[in-house]
Amino acid sequence: MRSIGIEFAELVNLGCDLPVVELSVRYHKPVKLGMVVVVKTRMANSEGVRLDWDYQIQSLDGKELYVTAKVTLVTVDKEKGKIMRRLPPAVEAILTKLST
Repeated sequence: MRSIGIEFAELVNLGCDLPVVELSVRYHKPVKLGMVVVVKTRMANSEGVRLDWDYQIQSLDGKELYVTAKVTLVTVDKEKGKIMRRLPPAVEAILTKLST
């Protein structure tokens, strides 16, 4: 989100929290203490209030893949503590920027 000028805290300030509801991790190779790695993320899908993200942890040169993961988040109304029925328009606009 930082790449498009949005901080996660801004989403929270809009009254929206994004807890993890599903997580799948696959370890390919160990990352050893002191290694510098690259973490890549991309929004894979957004369906209603469910947001699916793909993650990769790889070497700086991109030749070694250490971890892949899939994470599902849902939008929760921060004040009520309940899953939202639809995304707030401001949040939807931010996510649209991410998917383009």
